[in-house]
Order: sequence, then C-alpha cells, then structure tokens
Amino acid sequence: MVIKLAMKFQIVLLSVLFSITTSYPQDKENTMFNNIVIRGAVNYDIIMSTITKEEFDVVKNRESTRLLNDSIIPSQVHITEDCYTVTTNTKTVKNCLDNDEQLISVSYLGFVKALNSCVVSENWFEATTSNLLIHLIDGTTSNISGYDLIFSPTAKFIYSYANDGIDFSGISLHQMINNTATPIFISDYTTLEDSSFDFSSFGRAFWVSDSSFYAGNTKEFYKFKIQDKRITYNNEVKESILHSENSKFIIKVDKLKNGTIRYTSWNKPNTIKERPSLVLYNGEVEQQHRYGSGLDYRFENGEYQYIIEHNVETTGSKHIMLRLLKENEELLYTSLNDLKTKL
Repeated sequence: MVIKLAMKFQIVLLSVLFSITTSYPQDKENTMFNNIVIRGAVNYDIIMSTITKEEFDVVKNRESTRLLNDSIIPSQVHITEDCYTVTTNTKTVKNCLDNDEQLISVSYLGFVKALNSCVVSENWFEATTSNLLIHLIDGTTSNISGYDLIFSPTAKFIYSYANDGIDFSGISLHQMINNTATPIFISDYTTLEDSSFDFSSFGRAFWVSDSSFYAGNTKEFYKFKIQDKRITYNNEVKESILHSENSKFIIKVDKLKNGTIRYTSWNKPNTIKERPSLVLYNGEVEQQHRYGSGLDYRFENGEYQYIIEHNVETTGSKHIMLRLLKENEELLYTSLNDLKTKL
C-alpha cells in the first residue's frame, strides 16, 4: 500500500510536483494569510505574503530599468510581417507563417543585453501568445507563455502572466540556467482541489530585488520571495529517517514538521555542512518485501524518479539501496552505507 504524503495544496507542472502550504491559520474575518510556501521546482521555494495597496503602489510607481530593449535589433535578427530568422554561431532559428496554419503573426519584442538574447512573440490560433527567448551565441531557445516577460534586475529570474483563459491563465516564474529559461512555478498547470486561490487575476509584476517581486489584482496584493531551499532546509526537519553514503554522495531522508518526506543529497567531497546538491519534497512511502520487510521512499524530479530502499531485515550490502529511474528505465542501482546507526 502506498502511503501518500501530500501537503494541503498540490500543484503539478507536467511531471514536476509543486505544493502550496499555509504557514499560519487564515484570518476568519478577511481570509488574508501571513505566509504561503510554494514548493517550486529544482532548488527554490517561493514565500508568498500579503502586503498593503500602499506598499504595492510605491514599487509600482518607482522608476525601474527595462531590460527588454525594443529599440535595438541585433544584426543576426531579421524579421518581416510573415517570418523571422535569427542566425547564431551554431544554428539558425526560423519561423514563417506559411510553415504552420495556426501561426497568425510574429513580432520582434526586443533585445536583452544581460542575456545576449532576443525575444520574438508568436501569436497562435485562438489568440494565444508564446514568447521565444533566443540566445544569440548558440541559438538556445526557451518558450515562455504569457503577454509579457518581466525580468529581475540581473535577469536571473523571469516573471510572465496572462489571463486569456485559453492557453495560459495565471503566472509563471522561470530561472535562467545556461541560456535557458527553466520553470520554477507555473500556476496554470495546477490541481488546486482544496484551494480557491486564483493566480489568473494577477497582471504585471514589479521587482523589488533580484529575488523578490510584488504582484496582485485590484483587491489583493502580494509579495513573492524566491528562497533557495538548499539554505533553509535544516529548519524543516522533525526527525531523521535515513542517513547514508557511498563513495560519490551522501543521502538523507527526513520527515518534516509538516508531516511530509524529503530527500536531500550532497555530491562528495561536499559534506552535510554545505549546501545540498539536490532537494526533493513530497516523497511517497511504499511497503516492500524485496529483501525481507522494508520501505521504499520514492521522490519525483521531472522525468527522473529517486527510490531509496530501506530493507529493515537485511544488514548486508542490500540494507540501503538507491535506485534512479528515467521514464521507468533504470539508470543506477547502488548500495549505501548506513550512517544513522553510527551517529
């Protein structure tokens, strides 16, 4: 039997699991909350808290630098009403209206100097929009749905929004990694069975710093703080379940204060006193009898699945095993030494 360990709200982006949890009870009079923790992908959580309209307006009215410059068109970019072509050192990125009947129009949005990238907007059937970020050195592309791309001050993060109700309604947050926009949180791809919270009414965001922005609607206003969960992970632990290692890495499985199970690993020679290499939340626990009685701890990370087998009745090399799968194909199956019993 699989024991599902989930937080109060669950958000699923493709195969990446997100969750939302309220840190404090809601105020019954105005239903406002103090903090909500959004479990993002990869290494980030997002702390969401209410602010006043006055606080929001101060940032909204503040003069800010626009990183997307629509007055600069690099020589590698060629665009007409029907087609665009971006030539890089390694490849040519091209799209024309006659290549796809659903593509209605294309337009050049601007150049992002901090990323050495241009942005092209593609207007698709039923008025849906996709912003294509193209790196001008290697032609790396990233598709980000929404009306607008709003960059943090150093272009480390990108916020986007839309409320067309057709292709994408809500907000998205991406991190730039190796010239590619990697999703951290996309509210539209969600299952909010226990929550009436609606991100689709949010419009433009206004960055306060490189890791914090304000967003909201006409009635409610919020601060979003992007937090590296590799720094704050220690504060969440209620009890240690497994602590193990082999020659390549150290792995811990912990039960958190909110009742969920978390996987943390460090690539050697790093130790547990340093930032983890990987943190995965919302593990599932499954009873197994592979080598006598035991438990499997399963964690999803996109197309990858990490399974820690704890074979209770076995004290030899099969006592703790790590199994790594990619789309159900086994990539790694290796034993770990139990460190918890030595503590």
